Order: sequence, then structure tokens, then C-alpha cells
Amino acid sequence: MKKQSFAKGAILLAVCSIAAKLLGAVYRIALTSALGAEGIGYYQLVFPFFALALAVSSNAIPVTLSRQISAELSAGREGAVKSIVRSALKYAFIAGSAGVILTVVLSRLMAGAQSQAGVYICYIAIAPAIIFVAVANVFKGWFLGHSNTAPAGISQIIEVIVKLATGLLIVKAMSARGVIYAVAGGLTAVSISEFVSLVAVYIWYLSAGRSERFVPLIKSEQKFINSLAPITLSGLIFPLIAFIDSIMVVNLLAAGGRSDAVSQYGILTGPVASLINMPIVLAMSVSAAIVPAVASAMSGYDVVSIKHKTAGTIKMCLAVAMPFFIGATVMSKAIVGALYPTLSDAHKDLTAALMSLMAVNIVVLSLLEVLDAILQGLGRLKQVLVNIAVGGAVKIIAELIFVPVFGIAASGISTIAFYLIALALNGAYYNKLVGKNAKLFKSISKIVLAGAIMSLAVLPGAFINNEAYALLYAIGAGGTAYVAMLLILRIFDEKEIMTLPMGGAFSRLLVKAGYFKENGNYDNGGGVGMR
Repeated sequence: MKKQSFAKGAILLAVCSIAAKLLGAVYRIALTSALGAEGIGYYQLVFPFFALALAVSSNAIPVTLSRQISAELSAGREGAVKSIVRSALKYAFIAGSAGVILTVVLSRLMAGAQSQAGVYICYIAIAPAIIFVAVANVFKGWFLGHSNTAPAGISQIIEVIVKLATGLLIVKAMSARGVIYAVAGGLTAVSISEFVSLVAVYIWYLSAGRSERFVPLIKSEQKFINSLAPITLSGLIFPLIAFIDSIMVVNLLAAGGRSDAVSQYGILTGPVASLINMPIVLAMSVSAAIVPAVASAMSGYDVVSIKHKTAGTIKMCLAVAMPFFIGATVMSKAIVGALYPTLSDAHKDLTAALMSLMAVNIVVLSLLEVLDAILQGLGRLKQVLVNIAVGGAVKIIAELIFVPVFGIAASGISTIAFYLIALALNGAYYNKLVGKNAKLFKSISKIVLAGAIMSLAVLPGAFINNEAYALLYAIGAGGTAYVAMLLILRIFDEKEIMTLPMGGAFSRLLVKAGYFKENGNYDNGGGVGMR
């Protein structure tokens, strides 16, 4: 089987992930229009438990399997790969089946804990997806172990396309029976899409792994379960916090006298979270790319290289996140009006207000993702988990105190506090490991200044009544002002600009204009372009 280079594989997986996330966002927007605020609230109540079930049963399988298979192939033990895959399939089938059974058995208990008894059918609708994901992850892990990221990436796109194609049809067909049945229809589409994704990746595996099937079986010395456990535990914190939230927030809102608690929860975790998370996908792609670079520098104890590479990545991540933060803060009403026209005026106002409030998480969570990846690359996974756990504990305590009094906005502010605390702790630990970087802080201040100038350029768009014209103005005026300020303040050097899309052509244009000649020594903030 032909191997990809690491760089090409990482790029392909990142592009597929971004495409899948964008298609998923389109689906969520259409689903919100079809289900309404209450319906999307029921939909969002089910997903935290589903995500937790996946975290326990199967999320660690691809990483664990890919590492073990890669190690066996490097040692020339192809027969041992068969042994590992068999162990993984047994685990996936048992864990996936247990996840399905527990979800069905606990469905009424979970719905009761959320004070929404009818939602139990929604848990049953999504339950089969747990075993489909578990088994599919074994085949994805096999491909990743053979340095082929295409099936893992493309299967994500297949899954979203099937969900988009079937979900809205089933929701429409079930709507006549009531909103909860319509939601159950949408969640049935999740199970269908995961099954189709499993079939696709399995057929691909049958074709690609044909030669390996004739290799004599060798018992692997690698212990699949032993390697799986720590990765599984490390991936539990975020789903566990979201799961606790799904039980707490609706009950706390109801305790505070809010009759539309489900709708408010749905707006915060559905439309608002979907829009905020879209640009964060770019940061996640950057973070995925930085881990091997940091790990490589770490193996050679090259502290200077680590400092330069990580600083450049942080700077690039902030520069990408900043304009989305400004746009979401200033233009929230126009964005919500354009994307969610079927929401009631009251729900539009609430969505826009929460979006303006939560927009800061575009910057905070983007930086948190990158710092998490950097610290993991430096072998500091335990500290990352502790920092996230501390932030999560503060979030839960704050919600218990403030949500009954101040409503859904308190849940949003608690989430911001969660990410800010984790980011601050990660940042302090990063500085402790690599030392303070004055150039990086100078670059960050310049990016913040560029964002402030952009906000002034965008602000008139908030007073344009036509939503389409308002957004066009904001994108044109804000984008022009932001890029101009990045160039005027000389935040990036030539090498860094060349890493951007169309960066080669843009860099050549700036060279012809004499931009870099004037700059002489680049103030790259300790970035990846440093010699």
C-alpha cells in the first residue's frame, strides 16, 4: 500500500476535517430552521451523552491502533498487524455493543434527569451509531497506521453528506407527529450516516488490505487495551463537562422560573456554538500540524527551535481568529438574521446577544487548542488535563450559583471563564517551559491593534438594515482594514506569508513592491520563519 508523506497526509486530513465541519455547520443551520429553538434544544440535550459514550468506547481507537500498527510495520512484522486488528475489532464490538445497550437502558433515566421525559426516544434513535463509530474507527486506525489519511478524512465528508441528505427528509416526515419525534428523526439520520461511513471505510479496507490478509499471523507483543486506556482517559474531560452541563443547565433555568429552558439551552449549544466553532476548526488544523514539529524539536532538546516554532504558530492562530471574533461581535444581528430567518424575533435577539457574548471564545478557544497541542508535543499531557479540569470545575460551580439568577447568559459567561482559566494556566506553564518571548508579546499587541482598527471599519455595517448588504460591507471594509493593518504593522515576514493560502503569489507581489527590502530584519515574533 502506497504511503503518503506526513505533511501531505496532515494537510489532506485537515482539509477534509474543515470541509466536514463546514458541511456540518450548514446542516445544523438547516436543522435549526426545521426544528426551531425548542427542537434544537432537545437535539442538543442528547449529544453530550452520545459524545461521552463515544469517548469511552471508541475515540481512542484510531490513535492507539495507528501507533501500534506503525511500530509493527517499522519492525517488519506485518503478521502482527493482523493480530492487533483482531484485538481492536473485538474491543470495538464489545464496547460499542455495551454503549448501545446502556444508552437504550438508561434512556428514560437520562431523559428524566433532564426533566424532559419524552426525549428518551431520541436517545434510542442515536444509540446504534455508537457501535458503527467504534467499528469504523478500527479501520480508520488501520489506514492511519499505514500512513494513509484519505479514508479517515473522506469518510467524515461522506458521513456529513449522508446526514444532510437524509436528516432533513426524515425530520420533515416526522414533524406531523410532534417536535420530539422530528428530533428523533434527525438523530436517526446520525445513525444512518455513521453506518454508511462504516460501510465505505470497510470496502476501502477490503481493497487496500488485500495483500496483508495472506501474511501469516504473528502474535503482537503490543497490548492494545493497555495502550488504549490512558488515551481514553485523556479524552474524557470535555465530554464529561458537556454531559454534566446537559443535565444541569435546563434544570437550573427551570428552577429560576424560565419556562423556555429547553429553547434557551438549544440556542446556546446549537446555533451559537455552531457559528462560534466554525473558525476554531482552522485553529484545530494548525494545532494538529504543530505537534510533530514540537515533538521533533523536543527529541533533540532544541529549546530555541521549540520557542520559535510555537511562537509563530500562536501568532498565526491569533491572526486568523481575530477577524472572526470582531465580525461575530459587531455583526451578530445580521449574521443571525441571514442564517436563521425562521427563528422568532425573540429567539433571534437572544441568539444575537449570546453570539456577541460568546464571540470571545473564538480567540480564547483557538489559542487554547494550540497551546494544548504544543504542551502535548512537549510531553505535558497530564498538566493539560489538570488545567482543563480546573477550568471545568470553575464552570460547573459558577453555573450552579448564577444560572438560576441570571439565566442562560450566566452559562455562556461560565463557559468563557472555563476556557480563559485553562488558557491562562496553559500559558503560564508554556512560559515556564520555554521562557518568556518579548517579540511574541509585541506581535500579539500588534494583532490586537489591527483588530481594533478593523472593528471601527466594520461598525457602520451594524446600522445597515439589509442583512446581505450589511455583511458584504463588513467583510469588504473589515477585511481590507485588517489586512492593511497587518501589513502596515509588519506582523509577518516573507516566509510566514508564504505559508498562507495564495501566499506565494502574495509574497512575490510584496517583494516587487519593495515591502520586505524596507523591513530589513524581520520582527517575526519568534515565528517559524526565524533562522
